[in-house]
Amino acid sequence: MHAMRAIEAEFENGFLKPTQPLPLRPGERVNLVVIRKADPNRWNLEKLAHGNHEDVELASAGLDDWSKRLDREDNI
Repeated sequence: MHAMRAIEAEFENGFLKPTQPLPLRPGERVNLVVIRKADPNRWNLEKLAHGNHEDVELASAGLDDWSKRLDREDNI
């Protein structure tokens, strides 16, 4: 895999539009990972800041073991 870097973009009319020029050739294909920015209109940031018990539920669902396996793979 080649170098990765974060690029900010806006979603308009069904398309992602980068906020700055990209060093890509016309027609070049890329892989994307989309991470939404925090938006108080979409999420209750105050509630998130206080935390909740969802992490315990996720751990009991097996994500804790999955995380530990990833850490071992990364030698953490």
